[in-house]
Amino acid sequence: MERRRTYCTTIVLAALAAALAATGAPAEGRFTVTPHVEVSVERESNFFRTENNEVGVTTLNVSPGIQVIYKTAKTKVTADATLERHDYNGGTGAYYGSVNDYSYTGGQASINATSQVTNRLTVGLKDALRVTEDPQYIDSFSNEVGREKYTTNAFTPNLYYDFGNKFGVGARYQNSLITYNEGYGEDYSENRGAFNLFYNLNRSTAVYLDYEIWKGEYDGPSSDYMSNQVSLNASKQFSYFTVTAGAGYNWRQFDESGLNNIDGITWKIMIDGKDRKDEEDTRKPRSFVGLALVHDLNNYGSGDSYYAATRLELKGGYRFGPKLSVQGAALYQYSDYQLNPSNRVDNLYVLSAEIGYDVTDNLTVSLAGGYRNQDSDAVDQSYDDTFLMAKVTYFYDFGHK
Repeated sequence: MERRRTYCTTIVLAALAAALAATGAPAEGRFTVTPHVEVSVERESNFFRTENNEVGVTTLNVSPGIQVIYKTAKTKVTADATLERHDYNGGTGAYYGSVNDYSYTGGQASINATSQVTNRLTVGLKDALRVTEDPQYIDSFSNEVGREKYTTNAFTPNLYYDFGNKFGVGARYQNSLITYNEGYGEDYSENRGAFNLFYNLNRSTAVYLDYEIWKGEYDGPSSDYMSNQVSLNASKQFSYFTVTAGAGYNWRQFDESGLNNIDGITWKIMIDGKDRKDEEDTRKPRSFVGLALVHDLNNYGSGDSYYAATRLELKGGYRFGPKLSVQGAALYQYSDYQLNPSNRVDNLYVLSAEIGYDVTDNLTVSLAGGYRNQDSDAVDQSYDDTFLMAKVTYFYDFGHK
């Protein structure tokens, strides 16, 4: 299969421009333009996350970017682009060569557009592009440790139709790509369709039935597969919290005849809380808290490495007055491998904390630290890693009507 190596942001922008031109919306809209830049210095104890031969690395990160938000009564568009430069300074890994050779320029760009076309129909377009060497973005349950440079892109058009009288239906299509720049990893593409049936019990409570079907395809030796997943979910809005719970079933069939199909029950419990007074200020909420407990299969499984992941994630933050803020996060993931190898189990623990001080309304200095540990049954897959980071962040809003 020939991999498509062009991405969809241009398509989204063109479609959005056509939609806005057709409605005449720009004449009544409001733009907010926010340039931003972040500069940080980080020290990491185990850059390659190996069980032996740890290599300490000092990293200088410089990330300039710009965000543009456009709003009308029925349309909102948010576009963000950030250039990221990472310069590494450290020793030499036993199998990886000089750390300095891994220095790179990457970045990310995204656009999220929604428009209420009629009183009942809402349409949306999303596209997210990232160029990075950080392995955490490969999969939502990723436990990868490699430092190869790769590109991800996810293009997602969607729509929601409200029938009134409490019923609604939603549908979306998503094309996801993972492309390795030097060919070290397996390129991957995923085409997914999703359908949702909503029922609003009242203004604060909703139940919805989800069905998703997707095809995962590799450019390497890993087997392509087809997955189906159905789930029933409920969401409840309290004063400051939103609670979501659901359960379903995921079954996966591989194209290669020698691989056993895998399936199992999936479930999730999620709690999100935020001070409503800060609803419009997404950069500096006064307080927030989140909990997510999820059980599901990973989607990107190079080498036919699939596992049932149970993941607990906690996060929270609080602003003390106008200047000082603190936030922290904790993560635990239990990964039970299903195919290759079928007897491997990983326990992953991640802790992080950050304290920030607003020198001015637009300038923040922060100190962050964290610890990461993986305990694995597989040979040479256990490791410890710590980091300490100092950073300076600047942004400025140019808002006008």
